[in-house]
Amino acid sequence: MTVAVDGARLAAVRVLQDVLEQGAYANLSSIRQLDQRNLTARDRAFASALIYGTISYLPALDYLLGRVLDRPLEKLDPVILTILRAGAWQLYHAHAVPPSAAVNESVKLAQHLANPGAAKLVNACLRRLAAPDRPVLPVNKPALAAGLSNELFGYLKKWYGLEEAMSLATAALENLATTTVRVNLHRTTVHSVQESLAREGIESEPGLYCPEALRLDLNGHSIRSLAAFQEGLITAQDEAAMLVAHIADPKPGWRVIDLCAAPGGKTTHVAETMNDQGQILALDLSAARLALVDDQANRLGLNAIRTAVADATATDWTHDLIGQADLVLADVPCSGLGLLARKPEIRLTMTHEKITGLIPLQHQILLNAATLVRPGGVLVYSTCTINPDENIRQVEQFLATQQGKTFQLETIVPSLPEPLLKDPKLALSAADGWIQLLPHRHHTDGFFMARLRRQLSD
Repeated sequence: MTVAVDGARLAAVRVLQDVLEQGAYANLSSIRQLDQRNLTARDRAFASALIYGTISYLPALDYLLGRVLDRPLEKLDPVILTILRAGAWQLYHAHAVPPSAAVNESVKLAQHLANPGAAKLVNACLRRLAAPDRPVLPVNKPALAAGLSNELFGYLKKWYGLEEAMSLATAALENLATTTVRVNLHRTTVHSVQESLAREGIESEPGLYCPEALRLDLNGHSIRSLAAFQEGLITAQDEAAMLVAHIADPKPGWRVIDLCAAPGGKTTHVAETMNDQGQILALDLSAARLALVDDQANRLGLNAIRTAVADATATDWTHDLIGQADLVLADVPCSGLGLLARKPEIRLTMTHEKITGLIPLQHQILLNAATLVRPGGVLVYSTCTINPDENIRQVEQFLATQQGKTFQLETIVPSLPEPLLKDPKLALSAADGWIQLLPHRHHTDGFFMARLRRQLSD
């Protein structure tokens, strides 16, 4: 007998399998799985919440499952373990889902994807988690409650102290109810885009900081289905990332080099800011990822961008470009710890060894970037992490290597939106040439950026 399963939950389990067993990215797998299924907007929204919630709370869910299972989790069939994790998230965190539905639909998934014996295990385990005396998390293990490994939570405590570490971790667990987009001001206006969105039933409101930002309530709709997206009038981008173009402050006619350009969000924003007048060389190590830059530029109607494959840590391609750029962007590979809410799989893969391994790579990219800047030109260094060792300390180490103070940090206060400067600590660092955005304080991704000016005579 064929079992009728819930399409949203089945899609979510498929994505979770991709992420947890194959190392896929949640956002990319979600696009692939949810777009190819005939799901309503409401079902898409639920599936997305189930995917991101299960990944974000994984250590806690595994702890709770371990309290009611008679065998180690690693001994379970991977698909059954995924169904159990998703069911546990619904029981503990999806308050709009009746416990009976969470249990029964998980059992149906087990019957559909495995066998009746596995379905009995799922039923018994989840009923135990739905009982009045169900297990709870221990109060003396804050890392579990934060959905982080002891190692990552220990890093947060080291960098920011226990209280702020908990605030950071809690912010990273919040459901991202809105999607932020950047309006292509080279081709349209914010008001015009809002009218277009309203015609499709999409509510929007201005961003928190950037005049080109809109916050959308997609309510399960795909952004790629919107006319404004298809016509190249909007791009999905967090306001933290938008601020990179603000502090870079590129002028029409400038020659720009973007060293780690893919997938092209900042590259295209710089082009829009320059009114598509100038030369932008977008470089990346991956030809496949560079194709995403080309796709974005074409969709947005931008002609100033050309792409080329290059290793930002190498120098064999730099000879003809040394000292030529008005602006160089070095948005370097990083630990991504500012994106825990948006890319929860980072929780599963980031380790001490990976973080420390990135730091010398970032330093080498920064050194290479510096050689490309003309005298009087600008170098912008940015990351999507909250790790000081990858951020301000990386910049300080770079400056220490510069003989005769070739580069100096330059105030970015004039380039920042006024609402952001209401944070006294941020305003102080901005005067020194850099900012660190934190999700719980600024309601953006965690992001670092610094603006350095090459001196005219060095």
